[in-house]
Amino acid sequence: MSNKRPLRACLLTLVAAWLLVAGGGAPLAATAAVSDDPLAPLTAAYARVTKPGEQVDAYRELFGTVLQRVQRSYAREVELPSMISAALTAIEPLKPESGEAAAVFKTTINAALAALDPHSKYMDPREQRAQRSALSGRFGGLGMEVDMADGLVRVVTPMENTPAARAGLKSGDLIVGFDDQPVLGMTLADAISRMRGQPATPITLTIRRTGRDDEFSVTLVRETIRTQALRWRMEDDVLVLRVAGFTGSLGAMIEKAISEATATHAPRAVILDMRGNPGGLLTQAVAAADIFLSEGEIVSLRGRTASNRRTWKADAAEQLAGLPMVVLIDGRSASAAELVAAALQENGRATVMGQRSFGKGSVQSLISLGEEKGALRLTTAVYYGPSGRTVQRTGVGPDIELVATPAAPAGRGGRREADRAHALPGADEPAPPKARVEQSRCAPSTAGNDQAFACALAFLKAGGIETFLAALAPVESTTQR
Repeated sequence: MSNKRPLRACLLTLVAAWLLVAGGGAPLAATAAVSDDPLAPLTAAYARVTKPGEQVDAYRELFGTVLQRVQRSYAREVELPSMISAALTAIEPLKPESGEAAAVFKTTINAALAALDPHSKYMDPREQRAQRSALSGRFGGLGMEVDMADGLVRVVTPMENTPAARAGLKSGDLIVGFDDQPVLGMTLADAISRMRGQPATPITLTIRRTGRDDEFSVTLVRETIRTQALRWRMEDDVLVLRVAGFTGSLGAMIEKAISEATATHAPRAVILDMRGNPGGLLTQAVAAADIFLSEGEIVSLRGRTASNRRTWKADAAEQLAGLPMVVLIDGRSASAAELVAAALQENGRATVMGQRSFGKGSVQSLISLGEEKGALRLTTAVYYGPSGRTVQRTGVGPDIELVATPAAPAGRGGRREADRAHALPGADEPAPPKARVEQSRCAPSTAGNDQAFACALAFLKAGGIETFLAALAPVESTTQR
Protein backbone atom coordinates (compact mmCIF):
# COMPACT_ATOMS: atom_id res chain seq x y z
CA MET A 1 0.00 0.00 0.00
CA SER A 2 2.85 2.41 0.72
CA ASN A 3 3.77 2.89 -2.92
CA LYS A 4 0.30 3.35 -4.38
CA ARG A 5 -0.22 7.03 -3.62
CA PRO A 6 3.13 8.20 -5.06
CA LEU A 7 2.49 6.16 -8.22
CA ARG A 8 -1.01 7.53 -8.58
CA ALA A 9 0.25 11.06 -7.97
CA CYS A 10 2.84 10.60 -10.74
CA LEU A 11 0.23 9.19 -13.07
CA LEU A 12 -2.17 12.05 -12.32
CA THR A 13 0.55 14.56 -13.13
CA LEU A 14 1.41 12.85 -16.42
CA VAL A 15 -2.21 12.44 -17.48
CA ALA A 16 -2.99 16.07 -16.68
CA ALA A 17 0.01 17.26 -18.68
CA TRP A 18 -1.00 15.12 -21.66
CA LEU A 19 -4.51 16.45 -21.60
CA LEU A 20 -3.25 20.03 -21.39
CA VAL A 21 -1.07 19.58 -24.48
CA ALA A 22 -3.62 17.56 -26.43
CA GLY A 23 -6.68 19.63 -25.60
CA GLY A 24 -5.17 23.06 -25.18
CA GLY A 25 -7.38 23.79 -22.16
CA ALA A 26 -6.56 25.38 -18.85
CA PRO A 27 -4.63 23.31 -16.31
CA LEU A 28 -7.43 23.29 -13.74
CA ALA A 29 -10.00 22.10 -16.27
CA ALA A 30 -7.75 19.32 -17.48
CA THR A 31 -6.94 18.12 -13.97
CA ALA A 32 -10.55 18.15 -12.93
CA ALA A 33 -11.43 15.79 -15.78
CA VAL A 34 -9.09 13.10 -14.50
CA SER A 35 -10.25 10.38 -12.14
CA ASP A 36 -8.68 10.15 -8.70
CA ASP A 37 -7.15 6.88 -9.87
CA PRO A 38 -6.02 6.88 -13.52
CA LEU A 39 -5.50 3.11 -13.31
CA ALA A 40 -9.11 2.53 -12.28
CA PRO A 41 -10.51 2.00 -15.83
CA LEU A 42 -7.75 -0.51 -16.59
CA THR A 43 -7.98 -2.49 -13.37
CA ALA A 44 -11.78 -2.49 -13.55
CA ALA A 45 -11.72 -3.78 -17.13
CA TYR A 46 -9.20 -6.42 -16.11
CA ALA A 47 -11.35 -7.61 -13.19
CA ARG A 48 -14.40 -7.77 -15.47
CA VAL A 49 -12.89 -10.16 -18.04
CA THR A 50 -10.96 -12.51 -15.73
CA LYS A 51 -12.29 -15.60 -14.03
CA PRO A 52 -12.72 -15.09 -10.27
CA GLY A 53 -9.86 -16.51 -8.23
CA GLU A 54 -6.97 -15.81 -5.90
CA GLN A 55 -4.66 -14.52 -8.62
CA VAL A 56 -6.90 -11.70 -9.82
CA ASP A 57 -5.93 -9.24 -7.08
CA ALA A 58 -2.24 -10.10 -7.31
CA TYR A 59 -2.07 -9.41 -11.03
CA ARG A 60 -4.24 -6.33 -10.68
CA GLU A 61 -1.64 -4.90 -8.30
CA LEU A 62 1.08 -5.86 -10.77
CA PHE A 63 -0.29 -3.33 -13.29
CA GLY A 64 0.71 -0.55 -10.92
CA THR A 65 4.13 -2.08 -10.26
CA VAL A 66 4.98 -2.40 -13.95
CA LEU A 67 3.77 1.07 -14.89
CA GLN A 68 5.72 2.55 -11.99
CA ARG A 69 8.88 0.86 -13.22
CA VAL A 70 8.24 2.14 -16.73
CA GLN A 71 7.63 5.69 -15.55
CA ARG A 72 10.82 5.59 -13.48
CA SER A 73 13.30 3.92 -15.83
CA TYR A 74 12.18 4.06 -19.46
CA ALA A 75 14.65 5.61 -21.90
CA ARG A 76 12.33 8.50 -22.78
CA GLU A 77 9.48 10.40 -21.18
CA VAL A 78 6.40 8.20 -21.09
CA GLU A 79 2.82 9.04 -22.04
CA LEU A 80 0.92 6.84 -19.60
CA PRO A 81 -2.48 7.62 -21.17
CA SER A 82 -1.33 6.10 -24.48
CA MET A 83 -0.17 2.97 -22.72
CA ILE A 84 -3.41 2.62 -20.76
CA SER A 85 -5.44 3.19 -23.92
CA ALA A 86 -3.52 0.40 -25.72
CA ALA A 87 -4.12 -1.93 -22.79
CA LEU A 88 -7.85 -1.18 -22.73
CA THR A 89 -8.04 -1.85 -26.47
CA ALA A 90 -6.54 -5.31 -25.88
CA ILE A 91 -9.07 -6.08 -23.13
CA GLU A 92 -12.14 -4.80 -24.95
CA PRO A 93 -12.86 -7.89 -27.15
CA LEU A 94 -12.77 -10.31 -24.18
CA LYS A 95 -15.99 -11.65 -22.71
CA PRO A 96 -16.77 -11.17 -19.00
CA GLU A 97 -15.05 -13.66 -16.69
CA SER A 98 -13.61 -15.53 -19.66
CA GLY A 99 -9.84 -15.39 -19.15
CA GLU A 100 -7.26 -16.73 -16.75
CA ALA A 101 -5.79 -13.97 -14.62
CA ALA A 102 -2.15 -14.52 -15.64
CA ALA A 103 -2.90 -14.83 -19.35
CA VAL A 104 -5.11 -11.74 -19.48
CA PHE A 105 -2.53 -9.73 -17.55
CA LYS A 106 0.25 -10.77 -19.92
CA THR A 107 -1.76 -9.90 -23.03
CA THR A 108 -2.91 -6.59 -21.61
CA ILE A 109 0.37 -5.31 -20.20
CA ASN A 110 2.26 -6.33 -23.33
CA ALA A 111 -0.20 -4.34 -25.42
CA ALA A 112 0.64 -1.35 -23.25
CA LEU A 113 4.39 -1.95 -23.52
CA ALA A 114 4.17 -2.40 -27.29
CA ALA A 115 3.02 1.22 -27.47
CA LEU A 116 6.51 2.19 -26.27
CA ASP A 117 8.77 0.27 -28.66
CA PRO A 118 9.16 -3.20 -30.21
CA HIS A 119 11.53 -4.50 -27.52
CA SER A 120 9.91 -3.70 -24.16
CA LYS A 121 7.98 -6.70 -22.91
CA TYR A 122 6.60 -8.46 -19.85
CA MET A 123 7.89 -12.01 -19.43
CA ASP A 124 6.04 -14.54 -17.33
CA PRO A 125 8.14 -16.75 -14.99
CA ARG A 126 8.62 -19.41 -17.67
CA GLU A 127 9.84 -16.88 -20.23
CA GLN A 128 12.07 -15.26 -17.62
CA ARG A 129 13.80 -18.57 -16.93
CA ALA A 130 14.14 -19.24 -20.66
CA GLN A 131 15.70 -15.80 -21.18
CA ARG A 132 18.29 -16.44 -18.49
CA SER A 133 19.12 -19.82 -19.99
CA ALA A 134 19.45 -18.38 -23.49
CA LEU A 135 21.83 -15.65 -22.31
CA SER A 136 23.93 -18.28 -20.53
CA GLY A 137 24.20 -20.23 -23.80
CA ARG A 138 21.99 -23.15 -22.70
CA PHE A 139 18.25 -23.55 -23.23
CA GLY A 140 15.60 -26.14 -23.92
CA GLY A 141 14.76 -26.09 -27.61
CA LEU A 142 15.01 -27.67 -31.04
CA GLY A 143 18.39 -26.46 -32.26
CA MET A 144 17.98 -24.26 -35.32
CA GLU A 145 18.47 -20.67 -36.38
CA VAL A 146 15.26 -19.11 -37.72
CA ASP A 147 13.93 -15.86 -39.13
CA MET A 148 10.62 -14.64 -40.57
CA ALA A 149 9.57 -14.80 -44.23
CA ASP A 150 6.11 -13.73 -45.43
CA GLY A 151 4.75 -14.02 -41.89
CA LEU A 152 6.03 -17.58 -41.42
CA VAL A 153 9.04 -18.97 -39.56
CA ARG A 154 11.84 -19.91 -41.93
CA VAL A 155 14.59 -22.35 -40.99
CA VAL A 156 17.95 -20.68 -41.65
CA THR A 157 20.26 -23.42 -40.35
CA PRO A 158 19.63 -26.56 -38.28
CA MET A 159 22.40 -27.09 -35.73
CA GLU A 160 24.36 -30.31 -35.99
CA ASN A 161 23.23 -33.19 -33.74
CA THR A 162 20.06 -31.48 -32.49
CA PRO A 163 16.37 -32.47 -32.73
CA ALA A 164 15.92 -30.20 -35.76
CA ALA A 165 18.83 -31.77 -37.64
CA ARG A 166 17.87 -35.34 -36.76
CA ALA A 167 14.29 -34.69 -37.89
CA GLY A 168 15.60 -33.75 -41.33
CA LEU A 169 14.65 -30.06 -41.28
CA LYS A 170 16.39 -28.12 -44.02
CA SER A 171 17.46 -24.55 -44.65
CA GLY A 172 14.55 -22.77 -46.32
CA ASP A 173 11.80 -24.90 -44.75
CA LEU A 174 8.83 -22.81 -43.65
CA ILE A 175 7.13 -23.60 -40.35
CA VAL A 176 3.43 -22.85 -40.72
CA GLY A 177 2.12 -24.27 -37.44
CA PHE A 178 3.01 -25.35 -33.91
CA ASP A 179 0.82 -28.13 -32.46
CA ASP A 180 -1.93 -27.21 -34.96
CA GLN A 181 -1.75 -23.51 -34.05
CA PRO A 182 -1.02 -21.31 -37.10
CA VAL A 183 2.21 -19.31 -37.10
CA LEU A 184 0.73 -16.55 -39.27
CA GLY A 185 0.18 -13.53 -37.05
CA MET A 186 2.85 -14.42 -34.51
CA THR A 187 5.95 -12.33 -33.98
CA LEU A 188 9.34 -13.99 -34.34
CA ALA A 189 9.84 -13.67 -30.57
CA ASP A 190 6.53 -15.44 -29.89
CA ALA A 191 7.40 -18.23 -32.32
CA ILE A 192 10.82 -18.78 -30.75
CA SER A 193 9.23 -18.81 -27.30
CA ARG A 194 6.86 -21.58 -28.40
CA MET A 195 9.66 -23.71 -29.81
CA ARG A 196 11.67 -23.40 -26.63
CA GLY A 197 10.62 -25.17 -23.45
CA GLN A 198 11.53 -27.85 -20.96
CA PRO A 199 13.78 -30.61 -22.32
CA ALA A 200 11.97 -33.91 -23.02
CA THR A 201 8.72 -32.14 -23.97
CA PRO A 202 7.34 -32.67 -27.51
CA ILE A 203 6.17 -30.20 -30.13
CA THR A 204 4.70 -30.86 -33.56
CA LEU A 205 5.71 -28.60 -36.45
CA THR A 206 3.81 -28.27 -39.71
CA ILE A 207 6.32 -27.75 -42.53
CA ARG A 208 6.07 -26.29 -46.02
CA ARG A 209 9.02 -27.24 -48.23
CA THR A 210 10.02 -26.12 -51.70
CA GLY A 211 9.55 -28.95 -54.16
CA ARG A 212 6.68 -30.56 -52.26
CA ASP A 213 3.04 -29.82 -53.00
CA ASP A 214 1.78 -30.91 -49.60
CA GLU A 215 2.53 -29.65 -46.13
CA PHE A 216 3.73 -32.27 -43.67
CA SER A 217 4.08 -32.58 -39.90
CA VAL A 218 7.02 -33.70 -37.80
CA THR A 219 7.14 -34.17 -34.03
CA LEU A 220 10.34 -33.20 -32.23
CA VAL A 221 11.32 -33.61 -28.58
CA ARG A 222 13.08 -30.63 -27.05
CA GLU A 223 16.61 -31.07 -25.71
CA THR A 224 19.09 -28.91 -23.87
CA ILE A 225 20.74 -26.87 -26.62
CA ARG A 226 24.20 -25.49 -26.04
CA THR A 227 24.88 -22.61 -28.34
CA GLN A 228 28.39 -22.16 -29.65
CA ALA A 229 28.85 -18.43 -29.39
CA LEU A 230 32.33 -18.53 -30.94
CA ARG A 231 34.04 -20.66 -33.55
CA TRP A 232 37.53 -19.96 -34.79
CA ARG A 233 39.88 -21.31 -37.43
CA MET A 234 42.91 -20.33 -39.46
CA GLU A 235 42.27 -19.65 -43.16
CA ASP A 236 45.84 -19.77 -44.46
CA ASP A 237 47.42 -17.07 -42.29
CA VAL A 238 44.15 -15.24 -41.49
CA LEU A 239 42.52 -15.81 -38.09
CA VAL A 240 38.75 -16.13 -38.52
CA LEU A 241 36.54 -15.48 -35.48
CA ARG A 242 32.89 -16.38 -36.10
CA VAL A 243 30.72 -14.81 -33.37
CA ALA A 244 27.13 -16.08 -33.35
CA GLY A 245 25.91 -14.23 -30.24
CA PHE A 246 27.07 -12.27 -27.22
CA THR A 247 26.29 -14.75 -24.46
CA GLY A 248 27.99 -16.06 -21.34
CA SER A 249 31.67 -15.12 -21.24
CA LEU A 250 32.27 -14.36 -24.91
CA GLY A 251 35.10 -11.93 -24.22
CA ALA A 252 37.08 -14.63 -22.41
CA MET A 253 36.31 -17.08 -25.24
CA ILE A 254 37.79 -14.70 -27.82
CA GLU A 255 40.91 -14.16 -25.76
CA LYS A 256 41.34 -17.92 -25.38
CA ALA A 257 40.87 -18.47 -29.12
CA ILE A 258 43.49 -15.83 -29.92
CA SER A 259 45.91 -17.40 -27.43
CA GLU A 260 45.41 -20.88 -28.92
CA ALA A 261 45.75 -19.61 -32.48
CA THR A 262 48.88 -17.56 -31.92
CA ALA A 263 50.55 -20.40 -30.01
CA THR A 264 50.95 -22.36 -33.25
CA HIS A 265 50.47 -19.76 -35.99
CA ALA A 266 51.47 -16.20 -36.71
CA PRO A 267 48.31 -14.55 -38.12
CA ARG A 268 48.89 -11.68 -40.49
CA ALA A 269 45.24 -10.54 -40.39
CA VAL A 270 41.92 -11.21 -38.66
CA ILE A 271 38.29 -11.50 -39.80
CA LEU A 272 35.54 -10.94 -37.22
CA ASP A 273 32.44 -12.49 -38.78
CA MET A 274 29.21 -11.26 -37.16
CA ARG A 275 26.76 -11.95 -39.99
CA GLY A 276 23.38 -13.06 -38.65
CA ASN A 277 24.41 -12.19 -35.09
CA PRO A 278 21.28 -10.97 -33.24
CA GLY A 279 23.18 -9.49 -30.29
CA GLY A 280 23.13 -10.39 -26.60
CA LEU A 281 24.77 -9.00 -23.49
CA LEU A 282 26.04 -5.42 -23.50
CA THR A 283 28.92 -6.29 -21.17
CA GLN A 284 30.18 -8.97 -23.54
CA ALA A 285 29.95 -6.64 -26.53
CA VAL A 286 32.08 -4.08 -24.68
CA ALA A 287 34.57 -6.79 -23.69
CA ALA A 288 34.79 -8.06 -27.28
CA ALA A 289 35.43 -4.61 -28.74
CA ASP A 290 37.99 -3.80 -26.03
CA ILE A 291 40.09 -6.83 -27.02
CA PHE A 292 40.98 -5.16 -30.32
CA LEU A 293 41.38 -1.58 -29.05
CA SER A 294 44.10 0.10 -26.96
CA GLU A 295 42.49 3.52 -26.61
CA GLY A 296 39.37 5.51 -27.40
CA GLU A 297 35.71 5.29 -26.51
CA ILE A 298 33.86 2.04 -27.10
CA VAL A 299 30.26 3.05 -26.45
CA SER A 300 28.13 5.39 -24.35
CA LEU A 301 24.62 4.86 -23.00
CA ARG A 302 22.13 7.70 -22.81
CA GLY A 303 19.04 7.18 -20.71
CA ARG A 304 16.85 9.27 -18.43
CA THR A 305 18.30 8.03 -15.14
CA ALA A 306 21.87 8.29 -13.85
CA SER A 307 22.18 4.50 -13.70
CA ASN A 308 21.44 4.32 -17.43
CA ARG A 309 24.05 6.89 -18.46
CA ARG A 310 27.56 5.50 -18.79
CA THR A 311 30.59 5.52 -21.08
CA TRP A 312 33.11 2.71 -21.63
CA LYS A 313 36.64 3.38 -22.86
CA ALA A 314 39.22 0.90 -24.09
CA ASP A 315 42.07 -0.12 -21.81
CA ALA A 316 45.67 -0.16 -22.97
CA ALA A 317 45.87 -3.93 -23.51
CA GLU A 318 45.16 -4.90 -27.12
CA GLN A 319 45.20 -8.30 -28.82
CA LEU A 320 46.56 -8.68 -32.36
CA ALA A 321 47.67 -5.05 -32.37
CA GLY A 322 48.53 -3.71 -35.81
CA LEU A 323 47.07 -6.63 -37.76
CA PRO A 324 44.69 -5.70 -40.60
CA MET A 325 41.11 -6.48 -39.59
CA VAL A 326 37.82 -6.96 -41.43
CA VAL A 327 34.43 -7.05 -39.73
CA LEU A 328 31.74 -8.86 -41.74
CA ILE A 329 28.11 -7.80 -41.15
CA ASP A 330 24.76 -8.14 -42.90
CA GLY A 331 21.16 -7.05 -42.47
CA ARG A 332 20.66 -9.55 -39.64
CA SER A 333 23.59 -8.24 -37.57
CA ALA A 334 21.87 -6.46 -34.71
CA SER A 335 22.22 -4.80 -31.33
CA ALA A 336 25.44 -5.93 -29.58
CA ALA A 337 26.94 -6.92 -32.93
CA GLU A 338 26.30 -3.41 -34.23
CA LEU A 339 27.88 -1.92 -31.12
CA VAL A 340 31.11 -3.84 -31.75
CA ALA A 341 31.13 -3.06 -35.48
CA ALA A 342 30.61 0.66 -34.83
CA ALA A 343 33.31 0.78 -32.14
CA LEU A 344 35.93 -0.86 -34.36
CA GLN A 345 34.93 1.11 -37.44
CA GLU A 346 34.74 4.53 -35.81
CA ASN A 347 38.04 4.04 -33.97
CA GLY A 348 39.70 3.21 -37.29
CA ARG A 349 40.59 -0.30 -36.15
CA ALA A 350 38.74 -2.35 -38.77
CA THR A 351 37.24 -2.20 -42.25
CA VAL A 352 33.55 -3.13 -42.17
CA MET A 353 32.30 -5.17 -45.13
CA GLY A 354 28.89 -6.53 -46.08
CA GLN A 355 25.43 -4.98 -45.97
CA ARG A 356 24.04 -2.32 -43.70
CA SER A 357 23.13 -3.78 -40.31
CA PHE A 358 19.69 -4.11 -38.73
CA GLY A 359 19.58 -0.84 -36.78
CA LYS A 360 18.80 -1.76 -33.16
CA GLY A 361 20.56 0.80 -31.00
CA SER A 362 18.48 0.46 -27.84
CA VAL A 363 19.42 -1.26 -24.59
CA GLN A 364 17.02 -3.35 -22.52
CA SER A 365 17.28 -3.99 -18.78
CA LEU A 366 15.77 -7.06 -17.14
CA ILE A 367 13.83 -6.00 -14.05
CA SER A 368 12.57 -8.76 -11.77
CA LEU A 369 9.04 -8.19 -10.46
CA GLY A 370 9.35 -10.63 -7.57
CA GLU A 371 9.32 -14.36 -7.02
CA GLU A 372 7.13 -16.14 -9.59
CA LYS A 373 5.84 -12.80 -10.89
CA GLY A 374 8.02 -12.69 -13.95
CA ALA A 375 10.18 -9.84 -15.19
CA LEU A 376 10.03 -6.67 -17.22
CA ARG A 377 12.36 -6.31 -20.20
CA LEU A 378 12.42 -2.55 -20.51
CA THR A 379 14.23 -0.25 -22.92
CA THR A 380 16.27 1.95 -20.61
CA ALA A 381 18.82 3.62 -22.90
CA VAL A 382 20.04 4.18 -26.45
CA TYR A 383 23.72 3.54 -27.17
CA TYR A 384 26.05 5.77 -29.15
CA GLY A 385 29.31 4.94 -30.88
CA PRO A 386 32.62 6.79 -30.48
CA SER A 387 31.61 9.34 -33.14
CA GLY A 388 28.49 10.27 -31.16
CA ARG A 389 26.18 8.58 -33.65
CA THR A 390 23.62 5.93 -32.70
CA VAL A 391 22.83 3.00 -34.97
CA GLN A 392 19.19 3.14 -33.91
CA ARG A 393 16.92 2.74 -36.97
CA THR A 394 19.68 3.31 -39.58
CA GLY A 395 22.31 0.73 -38.60
CA VAL A 396 26.04 0.49 -39.29
CA GLY A 397 26.97 1.36 -42.86
CA PRO A 398 29.78 -0.81 -44.29
CA ASP A 399 32.98 0.75 -45.62
CA ILE A 400 32.76 -1.72 -48.51
CA GLU A 401 29.22 -2.71 -49.43
CA LEU A 402 28.89 -6.22 -50.82
CA VAL A 403 26.02 -6.46 -53.28
CA ALA A 404 24.49 -9.91 -53.11
CA THR A 405 23.05 -11.63 -56.17
CA PRO A 406 20.28 -12.48 -55.81
CA ALA A 407 19.58 -9.84 -53.20
CA ALA A 408 19.65 -11.10 -49.64
CA PRO A 409 16.91 -10.16 -47.12
CA ALA A 410 17.36 -6.62 -45.88
CA GLY A 411 17.20 -7.47 -42.21
CA ARG A 412 15.95 -9.92 -39.64
CA GLY A 413 13.00 -11.55 -41.37
CA GLY A 414 13.48 -9.20 -44.33
CA ARG A 415 12.77 -6.11 -42.20
CA ARG A 416 14.86 -3.56 -40.36
CA GLU A 417 14.34 -1.84 -37.05
CA ALA A 418 12.99 1.22 -38.86
CA ASP A 419 10.16 -0.90 -40.31
CA ARG A 420 8.86 -1.98 -36.89
CA ALA A 421 5.91 -0.32 -35.19
CA HIS A 422 6.84 2.26 -32.54
CA ALA A 423 10.58 1.95 -33.17
CA LEU A 424 12.46 4.67 -31.30
CA PRO A 425 13.82 7.56 -33.36
CA GLY A 426 17.46 7.38 -34.31
CA ALA A 427 20.31 8.80 -36.32
CA ASP A 428 20.68 10.19 -39.79
CA GLU A 429 21.79 7.90 -42.57
CA PRO A 430 25.33 6.52 -42.18
CA ALA A 431 28.10 7.71 -44.44
CA PRO A 432 27.97 6.17 -47.92
CA PRO A 433 30.28 3.21 -48.55
CA LYS A 434 33.74 3.87 -49.92
CA ALA A 435 33.05 1.16 -52.50
CA ARG A 436 30.30 -1.13 -53.73
CA VAL A 437 31.25 -4.58 -54.97
CA GLU A 438 29.14 -7.31 -56.52
CA GLN A 439 30.25 -10.09 -54.22
CA SER A 440 29.97 -12.76 -56.91
CA ARG A 441 33.17 -11.23 -58.37
CA CYS A 442 35.09 -12.55 -55.36
CA ALA A 443 36.06 -16.08 -56.38
CA PRO A 444 35.65 -18.44 -53.43
CA SER A 445 38.54 -20.83 -52.85
CA THR A 446 38.70 -22.66 -49.56
CA ALA A 447 35.77 -20.47 -48.47
CA GLY A 448 33.36 -22.79 -50.27
CA ASN A 449 30.42 -20.89 -51.71
CA ASP A 450 30.68 -18.05 -49.20
CA GLN A 451 31.26 -15.15 -51.57
CA ALA A 452 31.20 -12.46 -48.85
CA PHE A 453 33.88 -14.29 -46.92
CA ALA A 454 35.91 -14.65 -50.12
CA CYS A 455 35.69 -10.87 -50.58
CA ALA A 456 37.06 -10.34 -47.07
CA LEU A 457 40.01 -12.64 -47.79
CA ALA A 458 40.65 -10.92 -51.15
CA PHE A 459 40.61 -7.49 -49.52
CA LEU A 460 43.11 -8.54 -46.86
CA LYS A 461 45.35 -10.10 -49.50
CA ALA A 462 45.18 -6.92 -51.60
CA GLY A 463 46.18 -4.76 -48.65
CA GLY A 464 43.91 -1.80 -49.47
CA ILE A 465 40.69 -0.69 -51.14
CA GLU A 466 42.20 0.56 -54.40
CA THR A 467 44.20 -2.61 -55.00
CA PHE A 468 41.18 -4.70 -54.06
CA LEU A 469 38.89 -2.84 -56.45
CA ALA A 470 41.40 -2.95 -59.28
CA ALA A 471 41.69 -6.71 -58.97
CA LEU A 472 37.93 -7.23 -58.91
CA ALA A 473 36.80 -4.60 -61.42
CA PRO A 474 33.81 -3.60 -59.23
CA VAL A 475 30.43 -2.61 -60.62
CA GLU A 476 30.55 0.76 -58.93
CA SER A 477 32.93 2.51 -56.59
CA THR A 478 33.14 5.83 -54.82
CA THR A 479 36.65 5.51 -53.45
CA GLN A 480 37.53 8.46 -51.26
CA ARG A 481 41.00 9.92 -51.85
